Amino acid sequence: MSEYQYYEFQALDRPLTASEQAYISSLSSRVQLSATNAIFTYSYGDFRGEPKEVLEKCFDIMLYMANWGTRQLMFRFPKTVVAPSVFEPYCLADKITVSSSKNYVIVDISIQDEEYGDWIEPEGWLAKLVQLRDDILQGDYRVFYLAWLKAASIAIEEGEDEEDLVEPPVPANLKKLPVAIETFIELFDIDQDLIALASQVSIDKKENAEPIEEWIIALSPEEKNYFLLKVATGEINIGIQLVNRLRELFKIPKSDSNHNAHRF
Repeated sequence: MSEYQYYEFQALDRPLTASEQAYISSLSSRVQLSATNAIFTYSYGDFRGEPKEVLEKCFDIMLYMANWGTRQLMFRFPKTVVAPSVFEPYCLADKITVSSSKNYVIVDISIQDEEYGDWIEPEGWLAKLVQLRDDILQGDYRVFYLAWLKAASIAIEEGEDEEDLVEPPVPANLKKLPVAIETFIELFDIDQDLIALASQVSIDKKENAEPIEEWIIALSPEEKNYFLLKVATGEINIGIQLVNRLRELFKIPKSDSNHNAHRF
């Protein structure tokens, strides 16, 4: 079987600048590049850039697939919106990691599985996964719990003791999943039996409308002016920043979860 690697990057919060596009073009003369997307494919040779560095500089999400059995999904989040600590319960050495720079948090899901070693058709997957990033920014971490299930199962196959694995809290609403998460499950080939077992202890949470208007009225004039200035200057993700601040002030959790242990 010949070697095949596929890298796809997507910019979601804003399009690439001319200088950023020039930088991406310098990495390969064969790149498929637009103002929001870059695709690199290799049947021999390798990517000249460092994927995490390229993501941090220019993009918000990256998908990597190789036909020797690797699938990787990386997210970039602004530190003004989310803290690295919220992802730490899902981390598993060399498989799910979180890192941060001055401005961004990078979450890296990287799974090596022999079952991935068949011929791959990578085009079109990332477009179906981009909604995950917005959902995560809204406080929905179900995808990371499911990624942990896959990573933990691989770790056990590699010889790690199940008792040494610390399972994250089981999130709410695992019984009915959105299309983007179903796509993630399919791409990473997550065991449906593991998901079914976790679903048995996952609570069903109805989406209740939050009293945003009441919360905003209760904000101090200083904070209202602070957020209005950010809106007027076009700051990215200001709506999420505002809702996070309101939830913080009124002590409303972003999401519910329970701690029932799930065993392999």
